[in-house]
Amino acid sequence: MSQKLSEEKIVTLAVLKPLGQSNVQIARTLGVTEGTVRYHLRRQAVGAEDGRRGKARKADEVAVHIEAWMQAYRTRDTRR
Repeated sequence: MSQKLSEEKIVTLAVLKPLGQSNVQIARTLGVTEGTVRYHLRRQAVGAEDGRRGKARKADEVAVHIEAWMQAYRTRDTRR
């Protein structure tokens, strides 16, 4: 499954491709897979919107707990 890209990364992708960058080069620049680049380029070519864009992520339900764990982990790491 393709990764969700921020609007900034989608614009970057749209700018780099016409400049002659390969999909692999764009993927490395954006820190995503080449398949993700292909997916988004294909979607842009047909003018389709990413249907997943407005959907909540499963981890959103527990985001507060994840953040608390990360804070505790960071604090624990700095004590070593």
